[in-house]
Amino acid sequence: MSRENEKELMSFTEKGQRWLQCKVCYDYIKVDEDTAGITCSTCTLKKTLALKPMDEFFAKKHKKTGRPAGWHWMAEFVDKDGTVYHKGKEQPELKGTLKPTKVKPRKKKKKLTADEKLFKKAADWKKRKKARRSKWW
Repeated sequence: MSRENEKELMSFTEKGQRWLQCKVCYDYIKVDEDTAGITCSTCTLKKTLALKPMDEFFAKKHKKTGRPAGWHWMAEFVDKDGTVYHKGKEQPELKGTLKPTKVKPRKKKKKLTADEKLFKKAADWKKRKKARRSKWW
């Protein structure tokens, strides 16, 4: 940017600290003594978001395939479309020859309350104590 096109921005010094106006919004920002021009963080953020929308910054990277967790470790897995996999490797010559693998959903564990946890720990302790007692006598 040439000197002729550059706007004259206001600056002042207060208690040994120099303040300079932002090029875009004209707010005052603390700067070093040798700074000629500045764009504030708010204006920089607005310009950045104008280039790339916020949704793209936080978009999901991983898309679900519909296969269960650990399908590639199974000895044999048949997808819904009939594709056959052996240990995660596709077997194109077997496509459509087998029925899709039925996957059982995981059992959901009930979350224990604080009281239930305490009673469980006490029962475990009694069990261990009884086992120790019977071991020595």
